Amino acid sequence: MVRVRWTGAAGLELAHEGAVYLMDPYVSRPGKTDVFFKRLASRREAVAPFLGGLPGELRAVMIGHTHFDHALDIPAIAESTTAHIIGSQSLDVLLDALGLPGRVTVCRGSERIVLDAQAVVTMLPGRHGRVLCGRIPYPGEIAPPLEPPLKAREYRHGQVFNMLLELGGLSFLHIGSADALDASLEGRRCDVLFVCVAGWKRSEDFPARVLSRVRPKAVVPFHFDDFTVSLKPGGVVPDLPLLDRHGFLEQVSAHAPQADIIWPSVNKVMTF
Repeated sequence: MVRVRWTGAAGLELAHEGAVYLMDPYVSRPGKTDVFFKRLASRREAVAPFLGGLPGELRAVMIGHTHFDHALDIPAIAESTTAHIIGSQSLDVLLDALGLPGRVTVCRGSERIVLDAQAVVTMLPGRHGRVLCGRIPYPGEIAPPLEPPLKAREYRHGQVFNMLLELGGLSFLHIGSADALDASLEGRRCDVLFVCVAGWKRSEDFPARVLSRVRPKAVVPFHFDDFTVSLKPGGVVPDLPLLDRHGFLEQVSAHAPQADIIWPSVNKVMTF
């Protein structure tokens, strides 16, 4: 049995037999004023209790791309743990600038990485969705020189990955932005698909393209929340504007009628 918690935005905590694996953990959640006008810094007062509350030993942290709502907290997590850090060249540059050189296992695409005796991740090449006014926000690579702390626009997305984690006899596919490279999903299957909702209408046939290829047994929509608002367990999660939950769920039902659909709640444990 694998226990999964959605921790907000594209963040996931997966736990199995005393080990924990994180995907895109993001708990600082700076407010709108900070995002638009200030330099962003990880909030240690948020990261420390998050790590202290993990239900086991943290083995690996995997990052799909380096926008701030995916990567802001990675340096603080990296300096507090010896867990594997898996990501892109841009992530490596970011951690190096923050005094953590050599911590990232740098991926170029399609690497299959053994995390430990029970977990393997494949970093599938992906593509970021068009979110703001039909455009991809903050495209390109994070490159030196950098003067931390960085502004939101300096968190370029870098190389984008869809992450396929094999754990506990199951496969979990994390698509943290609402687009995909069809060729990288050909021949792939997953038991559980975690799929970004924000911007799904701006990527042509996005749900159909993904679902027809990976044929999940369960679909968990995520990254639908306003990630500039603090989250409270059991509280109401504000959606991003113009999301259209109903339309998205209709698409999932139409193209994956066999799949269970689980709309997650903050920090509520799902078992698979």
